[in-house]
Amino acid sequence: MRILSRSILALLALLAVQFGPAPALAADSAPPPQAEQSAVQPRTNAEIRQWYNDQVAAIPALDAQWRQQGVSAENRARRAHAIRHHARVKAREFMPDKAEVQMLRARDQKKYGNPDGPGFEDLVARNREKGLTGDAVYDDIVGSSNRTDRATNEKFGVTPQARAP
Repeated sequence: MRILSRSILALLALLAVQFGPAPALAADSAPPPQAEQSAVQPRTNAEIRQWYNDQVAAIPALDAQWRQQGVSAENRARRAHAIRHHARVKAREFMPDKAEVQMLRARDQKKYGNPDGPGFEDLVARNREKGLTGDAVYDDIVGSSNRTDRATNEKFGVTPQARAP
């Protein structure tokens, strides 16, 4: 079932981008429709974690399409951030233990200054503090947008799809 779900997700993502470029996204707007295709709502933390990994795993293929369409590095980064951010928020909506969700939100508030994780402008500022300039600032955001926490994945027995180099 998991392989079928991943195959369907990949197929839907590729088909959806064939219909032309997605509109530019603000950092806080919903992701393109192809970023969230799921036949069954995940219920356990392991299923939710797998769902989250599957959502962000679609980003490299989408980025390749956006590059072919001539989308700027900044807009590709905004789109990638929006997909990941939306997946984070949606995954927390799926979680049955709301106290656990509040613990995650408190951790993110402490770590990022936002209970729902880092904002796009925060990532840009962090990359500039690291010395990145120009498109490298945005390429780094895209490149990291599909990387997930290895320890959390291992805790739930989740194997992420292939990661970008």
